[in-house]
Amino acid sequence: MRQIVFRRYGDPADVLLLDHRPVPVPGAGQVLVRMRASPVNPSDLLLVRGRYGRPAPFRPGPRPERDAAASPVGFEGAGVVVATGPEVSLRPGTRVAVSALGTWAEYVATDAADVVPVPDGLADDVACRLTINPVTAHLLLDGLDVHRGDRIVLTAAASTAGRMLVRLAHERGLGCLCLVRDKRHRPALMDIGGEAVIGQDSPNAGRQLAAVAGGRGITAALDAVGGAAGTLALRALRDHGQFVSYGMLSGRPLTVTPEELLFRGITVSGFWLPDRLGRLSAEQTERLLRRVTDQLADGCLPVPEAEHFDLAEVTRAVRHTPHPGRTTKAVLTS
Repeated sequence: MRQIVFRRYGDPADVLLLDHRPVPVPGAGQVLVRMRASPVNPSDLLLVRGRYGRPAPFRPGPRPERDAAASPVGFEGAGVVVATGPEVSLRPGTRVAVSALGTWAEYVATDAADVVPVPDGLADDVACRLTINPVTAHLLLDGLDVHRGDRIVLTAAASTAGRMLVRLAHERGLGCLCLVRDKRHRPALMDIGGEAVIGQDSPNAGRQLAAVAGGRGITAALDAVGGAAGTLALRALRDHGQFVSYGMLSGRPLTVTPEELLFRGITVSGFWLPDRLGRLSAEQTERLLRRVTDQLADGCLPVPEAEHFDLAEVTRAVRHTPHPGRTTKAVLTS
């Protein structure tokens, strides 16, 4: 089978390789999934760069005496169960979303607990994005101490997770102020419930945020960028506001002064999906995934259109991802 791997950390466009490996055999409690679609997410690229929360699992190839150790790539996707090991109730032919390392491949063998059956009406392009961004959006909002009528500010508001946050925040009665690199995203964000869309690089961005927020101020900030954009969102918070970092798209550090922590009472915390999911019970996780599946199937959550790339075009796919103003999501197909 074909599989994307890397043998050293670095720029994904430089170090990702198309490898050929035997089709894996599912063990006890596992399923073998024929992958159909896998998105290119920021977390995938962080793993390749060596900046993810855990190291890449570099493993020897099928011929250890000849093949250099390599790591698989891809944290989610969608496909069809084609075989199962013992002690598995899922049947071959079941369409599933997959949450496991190594989804940038033609086949993945993983624990049955790592797959979610999806309805026939949910297209592969959407199902492949079920387990990360919508789950992140729900859990981020669930973790905020906010009330109807409060305002929050988002960085990377035009990203997949950002758009879902805008929609869900609007449904919860929250005003959502959107920071973006490219203001061409304004119509789409306003259509799904954004209250204001502000260019993060504008010299007046801080004043614009303050003007929109008015006397009540901004209660919380959800930041996927870091650097100047994240710092702008943090500075815009009212006293005793909450700042949550859940991404590092800029690769730059935040600037937080002691005065903001001591005298303004700003709380700063981080959110990492694997850690947050690890604190949920199996029942809570199942309920959340069922809710997300229903929302995607009903079209309640906005999902950017997919732009397809074959596995052999992985370099083009990863170069597509960081472009400002892009309106499509890179999805690998096999």
